[in-house]
Amino acid sequence: MKKKYAMMIMNELHNPETDHARLDTSATETHILTVRNPEEAVAKAVELADAGFGTIEVCGAFGEELARKMYDAAGHRLTVCYVVCPPDQLEATLKFWSE
Repeated sequence: MKKKYAMMIMNELHNPETDHARLDTSATETHILTVRNPEEAVAKAVELADAGFGTIEVCGAFGEELARKMYDAAGHRLTVCYVVCPPDQLEATLKFWSE
């Protein structure tokens, strides 16, 4: 049985129905998914837990609080990890996203 894993990106301009991808290996299904807001993220976490996913990695826009909310909503049936920027690169990252 393949392990199911998801990477989630949040941006109000994405369309979750069309903006997604799936990459398979012999051992893993990797799903790249999009959501438009925190409410969709929480609902998607529950949906993925129901479908047997083991973990979700979310982009830095989610932050720790939303990642924990997703984990709790999914009944702790999958983990939710979030990407963070190293402190010495934070200023450059913020500049990139603000331009």
